[in-house]
Amino acid sequence: MKQLLFILFLSVASIPTCNAINEAEDSLLWKDAEQKMESGQYEEAARLYDSISTKTFSNYKEINTHKVEDMRKTYSIDELELENNKQQNHLLRMILIYLLGLIIVSVFCVIYLKHQKKKLFHSQNALQKAKEAVEESIRNKSLFLSNMSHEIRTPLNALSGFSDILTTPGIDEATRIQCNEIIQLNSRLLLNLINDVVDISCLDVSNMKFNLKTCDAVSLCRNVVNTLEGIKQTQAAILFESSLHSLEIVTDTLRLQQVLINILVNATKFTKEGAITLKLEKEDAKEMAVFSVTDTGCGIPLEKQDKIFKRFEKANEKVQGTGLGLSISQLIIKRLGGDIWIDSQYSNGARFIFTHPLNQGEKP
Repeated sequence: MKQLLFILFLSVASIPTCNAINEAEDSLLWKDAEQKMESGQYEEAARLYDSISTKTFSNYKEINTHKVEDMRKTYSIDELELENNKQQNHLLRMILIYLLGLIIVSVFCVIYLKHQKKKLFHSQNALQKAKEAVEESIRNKSLFLSNMSHEIRTPLNALSGFSDILTTPGIDEATRIQCNEIIQLNSRLLLNLINDVVDISCLDVSNMKFNLKTCDAVSLCRNVVNTLEGIKQTQAAILFESSLHSLEIVTDTLRLQQVLINILVNATKFTKEGAITLKLEKEDAKEMAVFSVTDTGCGIPLEKQDKIFKRFEKANEKVQGTGLGLSISQLIIKRLGGDIWIDSQYSNGARFIFTHPLNQGEKP
């Protein structure tokens, strides 16, 4: 019995106490129970131990109840904090998604606006170019009418005036011959003006066909120089130079001859004395014939060299001509697969150079 009470005591003693007043009361009861045990009053001692045990378990239950309640409160607080954290995280996610969407939309808007701005810029450029083209066309039209009215009036006046002289009774034979020569000269001039206008309109047609065939460029150059030497209106000599005895090229003979005549006649207008030299060379590396016309005249100012191939452009407005010859020559040369330019390094007059392929890959 004593051993059982001792074991019960140990089990009760192992229960922790947290309240100081209860501990003091339990201590008194504990001493009283020990005295009862020593005096042999086991039942009374057992009753006291049972009382201590019951009280201890009651205190323990109360303490644990408070702890559990505290834990529940803590858990509730933690749940609230967790719920708040979840809501905050959800809110942050929504904000991030919104910001990401806003950034994507902003980037898209920026790209779209840049694209539209680029399109607008190109449209404005196209509109500006179209406007400039229209203005250029209007200027060319006005310039063409002005040039043609002046250029046509001069030979027509000569034809009219000297025709009247021919019909005058009693004129001598020398005067008649002189008037006839002047009429023939102005007739050719008028015909050339009309041919220039026809050429500049026909050469704009993209499907225009050239009559290509093989010819000797050396022989062609000699014939052109001999022809112009007989009808030139200048003291300058017209010469031909080439180290080649012959050079076969595939070309439109009449068109190539027209280009050479245009450039040489243009040189005679600005070269009063000295020499006008047509030179022909062969460029083996590119399979090209290279033509050049060099004169000792007044030359072309550098500021006008870039515009000299435009329609109705004239180096000197006082010199007779429509300003179409070089433009027509450029169109012909490009259609034949070559190129034409002014030698800006030559300063003793003017030098025009153009290339012509020896063979035509495709017909223009």
